[in-house]
Amino acid sequence: MLQNLFFLAEVVGLMAFAASGAMLAAEKNLDIFGIWVLGMVTAFGGGVIRDLLLGITPPAMFSNYIFFLLATLTCCVVFLSYRFSGQVQSKGFDYRTVVNCFDAVGLGVFSVSGVSVAIDAGYAENPLLSVTVGVVTGIGGGMIRDILNSEIPSVLRKHIYALAAIIGALLYYLMAVELKLPLLALPCGIAATFSIRMAATWYHWHLPRPLDRN
Repeated sequence: MLQNLFFLAEVVGLMAFAASGAMLAAEKNLDIFGIWVLGMVTAFGGGVIRDLLLGITPPAMFSNYIFFLLATLTCCVVFLSYRFSGQVQSKGFDYRTVVNCFDAVGLGVFSVSGVSVAIDAGYAENPLLSVTVGVVTGIGGGMIRDILNSEIPSVLRKHIYALAAIIGALLYYLMAVELKLPLLALPCGIAATFSIRMAATWYHWHLPRPLDRN
């Protein structure tokens, strides 16, 4: 039951991350290969870093063709939707809001799944490692995407991002390991991360900065 729920959650998160990366590339008017690369990096980057940290080789992205094909299909859909829309920036279409939503979904799913993978790898007694792996899984792909997109990674500058991943990953760990409620921990961890991320975007929450400027 739990494995099936994680599979469905990861499918949703993967496609959401792939869409966010592909949309950012489409807004820069990259070609189809560039859109595919940014979409795939966003979808799988965090998971690859996670697997390498845990010594899982080859990384899961190279052994699960379903995820690879779904991410590729998502990138193609984004490309075609932009290609046939008549213009890159459609009138009345706020792509940043859509990207933020997709990004928040992927962040929530993979922050939680990263903790789960660490626990399954035998690190349930190490909360620092488990939560760190979860956070890295959630933010890793987005950081690589932003660097390739010639931007400062969102995790370092925009509305509360890594903090949302930390809270979601920690909540999942506490509920799954300490309270022994993994089935309830999954939706709670994802919902907490998603809600905090979207609230931070809506209300423009930021962590303290040394200078009072945008």
